[in-house]
Parts: sequence; C-alpha cells; structure tokens
Amino acid sequence: MTISCWLKYPPATRSISLATACFLCLGLGSFSVLASETKSESSRGLHDPLEQPSIIQDLSRPQPAVAIAQAGGNLVSVGLRGLIMISSDGGNSWSPSTSPVASDLVQVHFRDELHGWAVGHDSVLLATTDGGKSWEVRLDGRSLVTLLREHYSTAAGIDEYEAESLLGEVDLALSTSSDPDVMATPFLDVFINDNGEGFLLGAFGMLLHTIDDGMTWQPWIERTENERRMHLYSIDMHGEQAYISGEQGLVMRLDRGLGRFVRVETLYTGTFFGVHVRDGLVMAYGLRGNLYVSRNEGLSWDRVDTQQQASLVDCLEDGPNHFILVSQRGELIRLDSRNLETARLEVPFSGEVSSAAMVDGSRELMVTQFSGVRKIDISKLN
Repeated sequence: MTISCWLKYPPATRSISLATACFLCLGLGSFSVLASETKSESSRGLHDPLEQPSIIQDLSRPQPAVAIAQAGGNLVSVGLRGLIMISSDGGNSWSPSTSPVASDLVQVHFRDELHGWAVGHDSVLLATTDGGKSWEVRLDGRSLVTLLREHYSTAAGIDEYEAESLLGEVDLALSTSSDPDVMATPFLDVFINDNGEGFLLGAFGMLLHTIDDGMTWQPWIERTENERRMHLYSIDMHGEQAYISGEQGLVMRLDRGLGRFVRVETLYTGTFFGVHVRDGLVMAYGLRGNLYVSRNEGLSWDRVDTQQQASLVDCLEDGPNHFILVSQRGELIRLDSRNLETARLEVPFSGEVSSAAMVDGSRELMVTQFSGVRKIDISKLN
C-alpha cells in the first residue's frame, strides 16, 4: 500500500478494541502525533495540530492532495497538515482556504455548493457553509472523548455491561495515546443528506449519527454488526438507503426499522475501500480491483471483472447507467450498470491516486496525488 493510501486507509488489522485503535493510529500518518511519545499534558506544545490553524501553503507548487469533491461549480481538495484549497476554474488554478486545525485531512464531502464537511486524523471534523471559504471545528479528538463518555454513561436502551465495556475501551485507548486527552482514531468518511441526516465514521468501528446537519452527534458504535471493530472506510446514502463498507469484506446496510446497521454478505473477504448507492444499485469496491454489485439491497451480489489488479479507490457517475471506477494506479474503468460490462480507458501512469471528482458539466476528471491534483480529459480516452 502506498503512502497516500496508508494515510487515507489504515492497514487492515485483526484488533478489536478502541484501545488498540488509538495505539496503532499513532502510525497512521498524523505527523503531529508522531512528534512526541510522552504523555504529559504539554507533550504537543506548540505543535498541537488541534490548537493551531494550518499553515497557508505555497500553491504555486503542487501540494500533496488526498481527497477532492465538487462544490457546485467549484472544486475543493484537502490534504496534509490541514491543507484545504479551492478551484473555481475547473482545476486550472487553486487558492488556499485556512483550516482551523493542522491535522492531516483525508476526505471531503459537499452536499451542495455551500455545505461541506472534511474529516481526518486526530478525530477531526470540519464544516463549511460558504463553499469552503471558511471552516469551523465540529469535532476533534478531545470533544470526541467527552461525547463518548457522556453518551455511554447516560444513554437509555443500552445494555449496562455493553456501556461499561465501551467506556472501558475509551479509557484504555486514552492510556495508550501520545496525548492523554485526545482520541487519535482518524475519521475516514462523512455523508450528510439534504434532510440533515448523516453519518461520520472511521478506524476501528467508530460511527456517529446526526439528524441536524452535523451540529450534534450521537455515537452508534454499538448499533452495528461489527463486533470486531473493523475499520469503516466509506459511507453512501441515497434516499432512505445507507451503506457502509470496511475491511475484511465488511458491508453493512442501515435497517431503519431496527435502527442499526446490519451486515450483508458479499462472499468476499478483502477490504472494501468504497461503496456507492444509486437507484437500487449498490456497488462495493476495493483491494486488487475487486468490484461487487447488488441490485436487490445486498441480498445477492455479482462479482464484476474490472480487468485490473490495483485497488479501486473511487467511483463516479458518468451519465445515465454508467460509472467510472478509479484505481490506485490511476487506471479508469467504465462500468455499464445495465449489463455489468466494463471497459478500460487507457491512461498513462503518472503516480498513485487516492481520490477523484468529475468537473461539473464537462468530461474532465480530477484525481488527487502526492504530486498535486491532476486533470484527465476522459472524452479523449478510448
């Protein structure tokens, strides 16, 4: 796995506790956490990424970009050390946006041209209501600790033993953190729909739910069929449907009647880095080019031959009934959802890719790399 994907997708593990999560997250790419191994209250000092804004980067040179999203007619990309940048001309030029934290950001989601959220290491969740020009912290590794403790100490309807177990895991996790008051578990994805409902997820089974546009969050860790605390990598929602994908073949569907995510079986045991839901079609994709498609809400799945071995990291809509799948090597595969046939689009290799977005109203694809954001005109590809 490359550095970029290692930063965005923590390595697969068999660990099952939040304590182990925090221990391993010290090596998941957050430069600030690695800066100190002491547990004193002032261990981070002036380098505490949760207490200082990001440094404005020199955008005349390419900056390491980890994720990208479309925000109306603009593009917003995020990356290392709190990097946030905006393009209003289809990716030809970029301007900086100041992040209130210096933690590494690994994913960004926009619901419309104004409302967006970015997530990353140190349990950071940022929100914008002006298209990415300004951002505010909605959660971080310190407020998450408070949220988890208060919820599992007072929440009704949770078995007492289960609540105590989760509280114990939180305490043990903090005892292994480089900073004793920060939950280092990275958030890896966020999705909030037009009704203000959404989910925030991350490594080692972390899952939160909101019904008010992300202003407040409720822990949902125990509302999943994920007792082994597998990493949760991706969330997608469409209408009443919501699906989560994760490591070791984990795919879960929101059962609204039960108020929890239930597991659906794909017969694949490798990691699914992404899930995409549209009009009754569910696609789960991940390691070694594996793609599984369901037309009946996960009751049965078809394995699709994507004609390549690199991990799939993104899926984009390309008009009615067509999707573009993007691999870690920057390979592009067009999928016809009607017959599940695929066709490779020949793209010269130019570095590892971690995310992609389509430029609105065009046939141009933007991909994020450690060498910056690159544009691909897919109308010229065979």
